[in-house]
Amino acid sequence: MEVYGICVGNTSPIKVNFLAKKVLKLGQFVYIVYKEDEREKKLLGMVESVERFNRYIHDGISDFENMGIVLDTSETKVTGRIQILGEIKEYDGNITLEMLKTPPPPSAKVVKPEKSLLEKLFGKKGNSFVRIGKLLSEEEEIPVHIDISQVVLRHLAILAITGAGKSNTVSVLLDQIGNLNGTVVVFDFHGEYINSKFERDGKKIVKDIKPVVDPTTLPDRDFANLIGIKQNATVQFRYFKRAIKDTFEIFKEEKGEDWRRFIGTKDFFGRVIELMEKWLEDSEKSPFKGKLREDSLYEVINKIEDAVNDIGHILQVGEPDLLSKIEEGKINVFNFSEVDENIADAIASNILKHALEERKKAVREGVYSTSKLKNPVLFIVEEAHILAGVNKNTESKYYMTKIAREGRKFGIGLCIVTQRPKGLDKEILSQMNNLIILKLVEPEDQKHVQSASESLSKELMDYLPALNPGEAIIIGNMTRIPLLIKIDKAKGKVQGNDIPVVELWSRNKDSEKIEKLENLEYL
Repeated sequence: MEVYGICVGNTSPIKVNFLAKKVLKLGQFVYIVYKEDEREKKLLGMVESVERFNRYIHDGISDFENMGIVLDTSETKVTGRIQILGEIKEYDGNITLEMLKTPPPPSAKVVKPEKSLLEKLFGKKGNSFVRIGKLLSEEEEIPVHIDISQVVLRHLAILAITGAGKSNTVSVLLDQIGNLNGTVVVFDFHGEYINSKFERDGKKIVKDIKPVVDPTTLPDRDFANLIGIKQNATVQFRYFKRAIKDTFEIFKEEKGEDWRRFIGTKDFFGRVIELMEKWLEDSEKSPFKGKLREDSLYEVINKIEDAVNDIGHILQVGEPDLLSKIEEGKINVFNFSEVDENIADAIASNILKHALEERKKAVREGVYSTSKLKNPVLFIVEEAHILAGVNKNTESKYYMTKIAREGRKFGIGLCIVTQRPKGLDKEILSQMNNLIILKLVEPEDQKHVQSASESLSKELMDYLPALNPGEAIIIGNMTRIPLLIKIDKAKGKVQGNDIPVVELWSRNKDSEKIEKLENLEYL
């Protein structure tokens, strides 16, 4: 084994300082080897800080050109700190790490670990393990596999600044889950997933689901949110709720229980408005006691008319419910790029609510279940701060929190993705037991993440601003220990939303040249 150096100074069961002959890398794995009670002990550690120093070249030197000494690089030493991950134990070919109860002695050797041991620790250990990347700081390639079951059961947050590799990371996960015939539902706010090329056995497995919804099947509050009636507009909601209820009864009398098959969307809303206008013409015909608030009633009518004009393309009476459109074994994408945040919230919350109900039903009823989601499902929420913002009281946030707390028991997982961690609800973030953190520069983002995760030490936090695109810290149940890794390049890459600025400028310039030539020919 190659000896790097020795442990020096005070040692503890969790950290040691070292002096080395060569420069070690942040995140690099090492052995700490020593004898105790006539038995050789071998610990696994990870380098969490490293420095170089030269006793002749100190910070008190004021004039390096005339200091009168030879700059001898052999006098440069390497020091640093190692986090002890545990004592290495091997049983029946399986590697385990046992917590250390006594500190290693000063002078314990720091040596290079065998590649085979690292491969056993971080390699595939069953059908639920998938490759996500490789160790960042090792000279030889050491693949890193994560337990995808733990991603679904214990949830996941992917956090990074724009351009750090979030889309590629999500793509790697989707590739791997797709190969396992897993079911994924993506809430896509930028239309990045529509043309993504995820395949299994040569067949496309992405299903684009337009968020077209039958508003008459939604709970009253969700229906009201969809047309713009706010939570605090209690009078408007009261009028709207009664008008909807009475309109339902009218159509049932005219067309029967299956009335939605025969009534168009504009006809439905037209009848609702007609009913409220009758209340305005003759308040005695209204079902409300006391004087009508005409301003509130007019406001409801205006909002219905605006909704029909502005979002009529996503409102369709008789449309099958959105959950029934989810196809198991595929990547199901709900494209929210053409709707505003309130509408996205109304639709997303409804999907999340019923998905949790259907998974409870599937678990309760077993193999003969009639549930619409018979198998486990992972929800990936892009731009999660939109639906679960720290200062937002959205319906989606309520159901995301509920899934984060209860989903493990029912096989419904949540993956939140954002470039604004400080804008994300801290309670939801704290429920994400797995983290993939790429580059984060903003101190407030770092503090927000650290306060929500006990596993993220200050030493790991110090890495975040220096990470290159595609480099990440991964933490949680999906892997044994915190790791610095390089995420693989995805095969079925999600389409990024960066605009090719210079290319478009050049194209515009070329088109101007062609136009001038055509004008000259014409003259």
